[in-house]
Amino acid sequence: MPATTTVTRGVTSLSWIPSELLVGPMRMPFELGLTHYDEPPPDVLHDVEALRRAGRFRFVNRVRLEVETDGGTVTAARPAPGHGGVIGLTNLLGGAVRFPAVKMPDLTQCSVAADGSAAVVRQTVGGRAPLPAPRLVRGRGRLVAPLVWTTLELVVRADGSASHRVLGASAFPRHWVYGDDERLVEKVAVTDSTSWLHDMTEDDNPWRGVDAPALTAPVETQLERRLSGEVMDRRPSVRRLAAGQALFRQGEPGGHVALLLDGVVAVVRDGTHLADIGPGAILGERALLEGSRTATVVAVTPVTVAVLDGARLSRDDLALLVEGHRREDAPPA
Repeated sequence: MPATTTVTRGVTSLSWIPSELLVGPMRMPFELGLTHYDEPPPDVLHDVEALRRAGRFRFVNRVRLEVETDGGTVTAARPAPGHGGVIGLTNLLGGAVRFPAVKMPDLTQCSVAADGSAAVVRQTVGGRAPLPAPRLVRGRGRLVAPLVWTTLELVVRADGSASHRVLGASAFPRHWVYGDDERLVEKVAVTDSTSWLHDMTEDDNPWRGVDAPALTAPVETQLERRLSGEVMDRRPSVRRLAAGQALFRQGEPGGHVALLLDGVVAVVRDGTHLADIGPGAILGERALLEGSRTATVVAVTPVTVAVLDGARLSRDDLALLVEGHRREDAPPA
């Protein structure tokens, strides 16, 4: 008889606050040094506890599913050790005072398909900041900080393969997704701190039965990851565009590149849609080498971009980026 086989698969989201996401009065306690922004998380999650102690994230949603199969059929499934939420620490006054955030109960549902083809787990993890957040919500005063969360789904099939989805997430902060090997694979593409702070009521969250859909985008290339650090180190100008606004227009000269910090843009050439691109991408590099913009780049959602004179980046790196991208030469989507 076939032997019972046990496999464990996982997916993780990590949520953090970069400086460019905050606008208006929300920046004040950060700029005064009362609290802190977060450094970009690592490409690989080697040690979540070490990141927590260092105050590198707001919360982590770890989904781990252990599945038993027999004869090509899933016979049992259960959350594996290590699953569940990890809440971060809020560091004040440079870390002199540290508060753990308020953790909400993990919402975990695990099931096996009736035909034994797969097991599915869905998990919501989140909480709220431990300090008051005075604000107006739809015209009414509130003191308690709004909730943050992600809802992840993991499917493990009888052959041991797995796939995941981000079913929902709060509009703030930034959410990154790590695969079974704990490498960064995906990002929630859009954040909106204003609506999160002023539009979301106490009933607009999964613990009250209401989730918010999340638009995701694949992770950028390793070269873009390195160049994004160089762009931010050179103090670029940060611009915000509304949906429908053009960042670059085909045929125009261009000496600047843009790092897409948040949101989704569309690449359009000669009126034909070629691709949608998410956070982390470097845009506009071809014009620096070829003399003019070869496509129009327009915001699909509200976007935030960091704009820098392309002459401040290595020309060799830009040439490699062009070869790796060639978005305008791709077949229409």
